[in-house]
Amino acid sequence: MIDIRYHIYSIAAVFFALAVGIVIGTSFARSSPVGGAERRTIIRYENSMRSLKREIEKTAEDNARKAQIAKNCEEFCRAALPSIAKNRLLGRNVAIVQTGDYDDLSGNVKLVLELAGAHVNSVTDINRLFPWDDDTKIAAALTHCGIAPPSDPKEARNKLFSVFAGMLYAGQYQLLASRFEESKVAKFTGEYGRVNRLIVIVGGTESEPTFSPQHIDSQLISQLDAPDVTIVGCEGSQAVGSYISAWHKTGIATVDNVDSAIGQMALICALNGENAQFGTKENADRLIPHTLEPPMGVAR
Repeated sequence: MIDIRYHIYSIAAVFFALAVGIVIGTSFARSSPVGGAERRTIIRYENSMRSLKREIEKTAEDNARKAQIAKNCEEFCRAALPSIAKNRLLGRNVAIVQTGDYDDLSGNVKLVLELAGAHVNSVTDINRLFPWDDDTKIAAALTHCGIAPPSDPKEARNKLFSVFAGMLYAGQYQLLASRFEESKVAKFTGEYGRVNRLIVIVGGTESEPTFSPQHIDSQLISQLDAPDVTIVGCEGSQAVGSYISAWHKTGIATVDNVDSAIGQMALICALNGENAQFGTKENADRLIPHTLEPPMGVAR
């Protein structure tokens, strides 16, 4: 779907071009007699300009009206979210991994998961500026943590993310967190000695230079792949560098609008097993989850 802003800009460009034509035509008219054909041309351009002006104004008004409707819907969903989300993840252990640039998004995700009754045991912030494409640097980070790197340098990244997977899912290697932080690989917050069956990856970047899902997310998801683990990737609707396509290739559920109330509801449903591509972007399967039934023990 074409963004309404581009439609307005294109109309404005035509409007400007017509105005330039009028000015040029008028300047020629001053130096030579204006015939009937020229007058009709100028009148036709003037009428076209008035028509385009009205269309621009109408488009702007329609855009403002639709924006207000969207805002009202978001406010309604936001007000309804606590009662809808209640107990849907009651007692479930969750680990959050931030692989993108939007720090505040991880905090919002943590709040909504706790609203649904989950225990968010840890938040891991992967350093996107670490040279993830440099096998030597990755091997050095493993060595600093007291882990013997593989004989094949190309396997160093797999080894590192297998350790991360053990920390996130199985409650292992928690004593290595400080060593990894010293190597500037990641920051670790929370408890890493607990088993987490649910993993939420928060991605999306503010600019292309930090776009690295192929080096980070794909590797991590591969190491976390287990029958009893549910992984969901999510990002905000305004992410400049989107991770959605990279996540789709791994087969996990995704939410591309987790900064909205309906996106947060979709995240909860995805963690409960509804595997789909939720959101509003081009590759999304659906906006509203199919499993929005009240959980057991909650009144309808």
